[in-house]
Amino acid sequence: MKIRARLLGTGGSFGIPGIGCDCPVCLSTHKKNKRLRTSAFIEAGGKKILIDASPDIRQVALLYKMDKIDQVLLSHFHEDHIGGLNDLRPFFMKNDKPIPLYLSEETLREISSRFGYLLDRFEIKLLEDETGSIDGFRYFTYSQGPTCVTGFRFGDFAYLTDIKVYPEAIFHELKGVKILVLGAIHEEGTGMHFSFPEAIEFGKRSKSPRIIFTHLAHEVDHEQGSAMLPSGFELGYDGMVFDV
Repeated sequence: MKIRARLLGTGGSFGIPGIGCDCPVCLSTHKKNKRLRTSAFIEAGGKKILIDASPDIRQVALLYKMDKIDQVLLSHFHEDHIGGLNDLRPFFMKNDKPIPLYLSEETLREISSRFGYLLDRFEIKLLEDETGSIDGFRYFTYSQGPTCVTGFRFGDFAYLTDIKVYPEAIFHELKGVKILVLGAIHEEGTGMHFSFPEAIEFGKRSKSPRIIFTHLAHEVDHEQGSAMLPSGFELGYDGMVFDV
């Protein structure tokens, strides 16, 4: 299965530049230091698939001329990953039918409370197990603090954002992956996100030949951060496209 993936946003919870921040990265004019909230767009098996609906989804949909969404996948219920659900309404109107929405029961509870008025626009596809296959992709569960997060695999491509604690079985799920997009916030990490050293260790254990970091904080300058990484690892940036 041929896959084309685009990183719509690679920034952390607040985006970069941060409001009121005068750090060197937020003041930088380097294009790759401008980061919207994290999401991705996948074309696989003739379908156009959105992973996470960040609060910046309207902006990126216009920027990249997104005209159709066949499926929406939500990794978890934090605001920076679901805050743009309301802005998907033009796609509902264009499709003239509900869009399949894949999510965990935990995430469904949250969006039912916050976005209940939208639920009839979606065809809910509940990911009931910790791992499984559904409609052309695999999914698997790990955690970020107390929150369960879902990772996704399409053929030889996998996408794991907001990862901190994971089961050993995850490496079985990643066997044979050629490109792995992996959440890594900055050099030090936090109790909720991989540090760069943690992400490098994880990436090496996955044996993926190409690992791309996403969900980057404003402490990370693209050029300086890239120079720190070993062979096979790189920093993602907004608009990055790759074929698998």
